[in-house]
Amino acid sequence: MSALFLHVIERDMLAYRRMWLIFLTGFAEPLLYLLSIGVGVGHLVGSVHVGGQTVDYEAFVAPGLLAAAAMNGSVFDTTFNFFFKFKYARSFDAMLATPLNATDVAVGELGWALLRGSIYAAAFLVTMALLGLVASPWAVLGLPVAMLIGFAFAGAGMAATTWMRSFVDFDYVNLALITLFLF
Repeated sequence: MSALFLHVIERDMLAYRRMWLIFLTGFAEPLLYLLSIGVGVGHLVGSVHVGGQTVDYEAFVAPGLLAAAAMNGSVFDTTFNFFFKFKYARSFDAMLATPLNATDVAVGELGWALLRGSIYAAAFLVTMALLGLVASPWAVLGLPVAMLIGFAFAGAGMAATTWMRSFVDFDYVNLALITLFLF
């Protein structure tokens, strides 16, 4: 496989240069969940007993929100954005008119989704550290795990999107994501 897929990642980065506000929502969402669920509900719950230790509820919830940041960042790019570029904008038709082949386009889109999810996860890990929710320097290993989660959901999202015929089918994506987020 050639390195031509990097041009697809570059194209997506350039496209988000003008849509930076949309990109910033991925940073705000897990932080707002942490503040509302972790801190807000945490005052009602108190501390949680895990593995023989007592942990504040916000520190208990934060790693799950780290995984959710990677999941949401990756899956939304390979579902809604991928569908729009595939069905309506015909961006992939234009890309395939260049020396890129279908594999380059698919790997490039997966790479961009993984990069976006990883950026969100890394930013949330820094936020967790700033809020004092990181108890060990080993927490940095949560980032490769979050990248793996992002890669898995990006692949599943892209595979599912190729079978969708309209935006109505995205109700199933939201149903799956909300269920996974809550449970």
